[in-house]
Amino acid sequence: MLPEKLVTSLDNGHWEFPEQLSVKNSGFVYVIFDTVLKRGYIGKKTFKSSSGVVSNWRSYVSSSKLLAEVLKERPRGEFRFIVLEQYKTKGTLSYAETWSLCQVEAPTTLKWYNTRIEAVSWSVKEPITDRHKERLNMLKAEVL
Repeated sequence: MLPEKLVTSLDNGHWEFPEQLSVKNSGFVYVIFDTVLKRGYIGKKTFKSSSGVVSNWRSYVSSSKLLAEVLKERPRGEFRFIVLEQYKTKGTLSYAETWSLCQVEAPTTLKWYNTRIEAVSWSVKEPITDRHKERLNMLKAEVL
């Protein structure tokens, strides 16, 4: 089951998360959930560029061309933008995204918009949080 939709006064843009997202962290792992087709997309977004400039994270949608086309054609209200977790380090952020994609076997099923997992290397300095696991499992149950 999907996490309950949050109604909040936090300054997180369109992202659903139970607390304020913080640019003191490296970034966050998210799921864009298509409530009509029951398909998801897992991605990550950094809060700052490599030069330290704050990104467009509050309004960011996705780097997926396929999902961008789908979002152009359909009402935004048919999608939920859910943050699974934010992470302090870039290495853990990349690992958490890849871990999530592997957990749901995203590239091997049509239930996910993701078609590949990028080849990356990282230095992991923190574990995948229990909250991240719980939120992904809720979404996984809805998509599968």
